[in-house]
Amino acid sequence: MNTDREQVLFLIRDLIEARTGESLNQFVRNHSALQRYYIGLYHVVTTNKAICEALMIPVEAGTRYKAELERRGQLVASTVEFECPYTGEMAHLLSTNPKEFDSLKKSDDTQLKLFE
Repeated sequence: MNTDREQVLFLIRDLIEARTGESLNQFVRNHSALQRYYIGLYHVVTTNKAICEALMIPVEAGTRYKAELERRGQLVASTVEFECPYTGEMAHLLSTNPKEFDSLKKSDDTQLKLFE
């Protein structure tokens, strides 16, 4: 695996561990994939692919979780695309943290920073 990709996964996992107080192993053991997806995106604004890779969730499942959480009003995607920190491809940033919703809805390249 590319070391840049490994570093992105490490940063995401490290933030989630620090903010939840659980090690990655505990986090995976204690929460379903949907819960991991929701909690992960509460603590880290990132793309579907990045959060899924970091938290060992199949991307297809993450895509379903994204749609369900958006339908419930519990997830917001950025209005513009940003470079995915994991793939380098253009993608929407996601968050389940209501404090991030307004920023994502009016996002542009200067307003939003990953991992804040």
